Amino acid sequence: VAPLNPPQPNWQGRTVWLVGASSGIGRATASALHAQGARVFLSARNGAALDNFVATHPGAYALPLDAVDHAAVQQAARAILAIGPLDCVVYCAGYYREMRATEFDLAEMLRHEQVNYVGALNVLDAVLPHMLARKKGWPRTGLGEIMRVRKVVYFESQKARGAA
Repeated sequence: VAPLNPPQPNWQGRTVWLVGASSGIGRATASALHAQGARVFLSARNGAALDNFVATHPGAYALPLDAVDHAAVQQAARAILAIGPLDCVVYCAGYYREMRATEFDLAEMLRHEQVNYVGALNVLDAVLPHMLARKKGWPRTGLGEIMRVRKVVYFESQKARGAA
């Protein structure tokens, strides 16, 4: 039985859209894929960081956006797809602010949901119909890859901190 996510040995000429690529895992992934010959499109809210990446990675493209803005995600997807088909989409955007129960802020919690969940759905809505219609791409799936990078956050109770 073939592995569910086999390594892709050749990124040369592949087109990859990374959302949440201004820093951290997203930026590192974009840099690694670019070094392996992929054509990378980067999106994030921090346009200056994206411009810096493009300036040091010839052939990379910056499409600044907030992933929770459905219209902006759709517009970026259309711009990428006008150039050619997507082989891979990686959703790396994430939001987290530590918060104690005594400091509960509903707006902050809703921001978590918007970026970490709704943003991913916006990207999926923008690219999935095109990838399904393409009917070719990676040999394993026949349509390309869509990935979400999940950041693991460790929650501690007050008791575990010794504050009980």
